[in-house]
Amino acid sequence: MVSTKEANAMAEVIHFLKGIQQKDIDKIPKKFMKYLNDNASKDYECTFDYTKPLKDLDLLEETRGIIAMICYNYWCNSISEKEEYVKKLCENEEKHEEELREKYNPDEIFNKDEYVNEYYNYAEDDKVNTLSMVKYKESFFVKFKHFFLKLFHKNV
Repeated sequence: MVSTKEANAMAEVIHFLKGIQQKDIDKIPKKFMKYLNDNASKDYECTFDYTKPLKDLDLLEETRGIIAMICYNYWCNSISEKEEYVKKLCENEEKHEEELREKYNPDEIFNKDEYVNEYYNYAEDDKVNTLSMVKYKESFFVKFKHFFLKLFHKNV
């Protein structure tokens, strides 16, 4: 039994395969095509433009993974093609990670000096660093848990 998300992804793969050449579909084993058809969601509606490149389509991540697996296993004919394909996938992953790193720069978010100075108060006394105590504040969920445990007379 497959999850709903996987069933939707299989439906998208089948819809995607309808837009490619028959000679490429013939390279995919019939048993795998039957598995896709049997497990694909019957209720999921797939609408995307076949004229757009694959990267511009709004597909589920699972769909992209299944298509990548089909490409690697059935459409890459030689070992060199498979190596080139994996190399291209790795390059794309590195580009994506770099874009995320630029967008959500952790160095700017957690500026070390500001972060440390905000929560800790350092004092120098005779060349010995001491750390002042910071008051601990319980989160809402911890307070909520303690409240219910007290209702049932359990030790907190």
